[in-house]
Amino acid sequence: MTSGAQANEETVEDKVVDFYDNFTETFRDIWGDNLHVGYWLDEADDAPIEKATDQLTDQLIARLAPQPGQRILDVGCGVGEPAFRLAGAADVEVVGVSISSYQIGRAGERARERGLAERVGFRHADAAELPFPDASFDGAWAFESLIHMPDKEKVLREIKRVLRPGSTLVLADMFSQPDTELTFQDIITSPQMDDYRAVIERAGLVIKEFTDVTANTLAPQAVRESIAAALLARKDDVIQMTGPEEFERMVDGVRVPQSYGYLLATVTTD
Repeated sequence: MTSGAQANEETVEDKVVDFYDNFTETFRDIWGDNLHVGYWLDEADDAPIEKATDQLTDQLIARLAPQPGQRILDVGCGVGEPAFRLAGAADVEVVGVSISSYQIGRAGERARERGLAERVGFRHADAAELPFPDASFDGAWAFESLIHMPDKEKVLREIKRVLRPGSTLVLADMFSQPDTELTFQDIITSPQMDDYRAVIERAGLVIKEFTDVTANTLAPQAVRESIAAALLARKDDVIQMTGPEEFERMVDGVRVPQSYGYLLATVTTD
């Protein structure tokens, strides 16, 4: 029997939904439509965050190597920006999933506005229990979405289930450094890099590439200051979600090199 306190206890999934349902538009105002980190090609690259986030999407597109007519799953699709970029780069169908009903609604609206609704669709779904038949996708990617999923191995097995044999899955995610655990309000959990590799392998996936790209995700100082200024301009809105102490840590973390790492992984189902 479950006590009333236990029944009312908020799960990690509930917290993630609450965060993104309520914070997405503030995040977009500060960061842009890509709700993931940026990728800078080299030390001379001074791209603003909006371009740098597109450059990370391009890194995943290159690794996914989509072919015309394929059906691609976007796990943790945000408001759809990476899916739209993928659809613009290749003649594929993209299906995005998120547990945030708000994000799914906005992504669908944006697909219709862009005239892409016939090829790019979005479903409200839990990545741990995908509402798709076995072997129904030709490829998949996940942009910083596994970071919100405590049982990453279960999610990876579920993604593998809906992929056809020989399909490619590309992951972009943060990892904890040996001296720093990456956490945020119980909605972010991330193992160290070697442990992350082990999780992928236990899920029955074959690693083709596993690359530490942390250096490429370190924004130029001018970009950092611009993001920090945007955070400070929306201080009251952000504090509603983070609390004052976490807000200060967030601003400090933007201004100085982050203590977390970032990886890109290309894996196959067999």
